Amino acid sequence: MNFKGHITGGIVSGTILASATFLLKDFFGGADPLQSVLSIFGITVFFSLFPDVDIGSVLQRWFYRAIFIILLYLGYQKQYELATLIAIIALTPILHHHRGWTHSYIAAFFVPVSLACLYEYILIKDHQSYTWSTRQIYGYMQDHMWVIIACIFGWCTHLLLDSQIPFFKNDRGHQ
Repeated sequence: MNFKGHITGGIVSGTILASATFLLKDFFGGADPLQSVLSIFGITVFFSLFPDVDIGSVLQRWFYRAIFIILLYLGYQKQYELATLIAIIALTPILHHHRGWTHSYIAAFFVPVSLACLYEYILIKDHQSYTWSTRQIYGYMQDHMWVIIACIFGWCTHLLLDSQIPFFKNDRGHQ
């Protein structure tokens, strides 16, 4: 699938998931529903494009320009933990060849969950009463379940569009 197909698929899947989160707004806790819905939409679209960031393309150039601006903003806001996590996420696709680990359903589940655990660890490591337990991880996962689902949903949308299913098969311009 080419860039236009993946961005269209990301927008459609982001709209579906954002609509679901809006309808189930009880899951947001005290968060602003509009901000949460927009975040879920953006994360889903981002991860629907993420597996193809490993190839030199217009997408890769714009992706890293956007990451640069986001990192500058987060540095200005002194949100170093989130900036670190975003930098790690941004660099991981270029560690391997195209259609490598980024095009695996296992990675689509394992990477977002692992990064959620890493982020939780980064947030609590400086506290006086530092204990990193399974209960804390479970609590964090519950609090951020929609974010994790958005990552997985967007990534799996990309993989589905790249699959050999005849309805989605369109490899013109994409290796």
